[in-house]
Amino acid sequence: LNKLWWDIVEKYQLVRRPEGRNEPDWAAKIHIVTSPVYYHNYMLGEMIASQLHHYIATVVLEQDPGSTDIYGRREVGDYLKNVVYKPGALYRWDRHIEVVTGEPLTPRYFVEQFVNA
Repeated sequence: LNKLWWDIVEKYQLVRRPEGRNEPDWAAKIHIVTSPVYYHNYMLGEMIASQLHHYIATVVLEQDPGSTDIYGRREVGDYLKNVVYKPGALYRWDRHIEVVTGEPLTPRYFVEQFVNA
């Protein structure tokens, strides 16, 4: 199991395993031992962030998502404040994403941003 853990860490986190170490490092991750669904939540968060980024770039700023800089852009702040945050708990989370981005949550923008980049 430790070999599999380090194979995955090296592949996705680009962290090299310590030479000569063969301890159950995988068991030190609270996410796996006591709260295994945390990683699912992280992935959902990344997908939501990618979809919001795509929407902000293409609709709010009318720019290419690959080269958009949202820092200091008032229209982005206005969108986040008035469209994303203002409704509060009016919608269930999945419906809220659809309302603020115009479509249901999809992995498409995450794949475009990180896998196909």
